[in-house]
Amino acid sequence: MGISACILSHRGLIKVSGGDRLAFLQGLLTNDVSKISPETAIYTLLLSPQGRIHYDMMIYQQGDDWYIEADADRLPDLVKRLSIFKLRSDVALDIVLDKTILSLWGDDVATNLGLPQDLGACLSTSLWTCFNDPRLFDMGARVVVSSQSCDHLRDCLGFNLVEVDVYNEHRYSLGVPESAAELEFDRAIPLEYGMDGLGAIDWNKGCYMGQELTARTKYRGLVRKRIFPVRWDGFDRDQPLISQDKDVGYWIADAGLWALAMVRLEALNQEIKCGHKSVQVERPTWMTIAETDDES
Repeated sequence: MGISACILSHRGLIKVSGGDRLAFLQGLLTNDVSKISPETAIYTLLLSPQGRIHYDMMIYQQGDDWYIEADADRLPDLVKRLSIFKLRSDVALDIVLDKTILSLWGDDVATNLGLPQDLGACLSTSLWTCFNDPRLFDMGARVVVSSQSCDHLRDCLGFNLVEVDVYNEHRYSLGVPESAAELEFDRAIPLEYGMDGLGAIDWNKGCYMGQELTARTKYRGLVRKRIFPVRWDGFDRDQPLISQDKDVGYWIADAGLWALAMVRLEALNQEIKCGHKSVQVERPTWMTIAETDDES
């Protein structure tokens, strides 16, 4: 199989510096940012006060600074939104323009990068910073490199550069949504999109924005639908998923042989169709569905 690599032009970086950065972000984000170190990167979310997803992020440390990876076209809005809460905190937020983000996956990616076999394990060299994807081992690793050094990185690691549709197909096969289009900005409830299973939420940390509704969803068993990978068979994306004459889901995205769909849990043991075609819904090995979720 070898190693595949994709330049993630849809993702960008914000540098976070200043002595108050930990306390500042700890009160806003769903994960425990005290875990961040030169050896550890995290995956996390910024929610609305109503508990809806506004941004999904990866955060890693290089030198004395933290770097937030988020949607490239929404970085100015993210800086503006975070700045609302900065007040007099010793925190600086700067959009980074001279780095390229790549996703690498395939055979022994972590070993080739010199990374331990731990989710989020991070390593910086004179040429790049790399870390195992904090969500799933099968997602491979992120590599952040200066834009002029991409060719040198390719020479060092010998990977096959692929288009973003291939990266998306790989993600969809694992049931991993990413970015505003798939996480349905200001509509998505984290647990419906698997964010708990993908390590974005620390249930033991202190308060953060949107925590009350997120915790209520978990502990009251309010999840009635989830995002799932679906084998793609040329379905009509405009048509709903139907089971027993009821609308039980809708399409999120598709690429190649795979898609993501939002499906009601009550329909998982029933035949699901889109138009006249059967829909093959897969349950990722990482996904845990609580017994209370299965109630109608």
